[in-house]
Amino acid sequence: VIESVPMAPTGDKPKHFGKATVAGGISGAIEICCTYPIEYTKTIQQLSKVKTTAFGVVKDTIKARGLFGMYKGLDTMVYFATPKAAIRFSAFEMASNSLRNKDGKPMFGGITSFLAGLVAGTMEAICVTTPQETIKIKLIDDQFKADTPRFRGFFHGVSTIVREEGVSGIYLGLSPTIFKVATAQATRFGVFMGIPPEYRSNPLGSAASGAFAGGVSVLLFQGIDVIKSRMQGLDAAKYTSSLQCLRELIANEGILALYKGVGPRLSRVCCEVAITMTLYGEVVKLLNRYWITPDQKEFQQRPVLRSASVITELPNDSKN
Repeated sequence: VIESVPMAPTGDKPKHFGKATVAGGISGAIEICCTYPIEYTKTIQQLSKVKTTAFGVVKDTIKARGLFGMYKGLDTMVYFATPKAAIRFSAFEMASNSLRNKDGKPMFGGITSFLAGLVAGTMEAICVTTPQETIKIKLIDDQFKADTPRFRGFFHGVSTIVREEGVSGIYLGLSPTIFKVATAQATRFGVFMGIPPEYRSNPLGSAASGAFAGGVSVLLFQGIDVIKSRMQGLDAAKYTSSLQCLRELIANEGILALYKGVGPRLSRVCCEVAITMTLYGEVVKLLNRYWITPDQKEFQQRPVLRSASVITELPNDSKN
């Protein structure tokens, strides 16, 4: 009997929590360093009250603050990369395994990975993403709106926000963030797992599948990201709820305002999911060479069908 591999970020997944955390953190940190200028451009477009293009944002930023101006707020993303990736992947695996029948098959068929993604996204949003996004957006908004930014860096920005607004000041927009991250991760994991395993059996196929899954999630839920950005910016106090923010946004800027920054975000998310889905598995393989943990021998002896760097789900006929 060939036993199916649990729905996890890679067929060669580690059982060791520390190894999973390190692999997720390394993957997340590398990914955000590669894609952050796109994230910066997207955020500026969403915060702007006037129509602006991605090219215009890049040109104005470099002219005013140099090339490194495109990396304003990057430190916030990097500091949170390790716990964010660790929580996302471990919560997805835990939920996936809990949603299996005694015979090891998914309890709800094809939507099981979608439900597990909802759990993973919710945990990620509550524990990491909300404070991370709030701090990042306030730092970017501060640079965008002021000739002389108030915040001198990550730690000064956090201390100033907490001193003036309390701890709740870094948890602005919690509801839309949970909704955004939960639906995004559910869609990404669900779409990715829905792609036949043979198409994601190598790094290139995994990257292409990840990019496709990320693109679908952006096109479906872009409006939530715009609302979240508005509710976490420096003008957040003017909004009493997500619905009120939505009403004002449409009334003042039109329905298309819900798709502000969609170009940069589409590019950024496609790259993000492609990189993390592929890189995670490769980092795990590298760690397994030099960091030997008790679970490895047991895992290697199990009669499993696995691949190097993809979320692996065996076809039904291979499970019997």
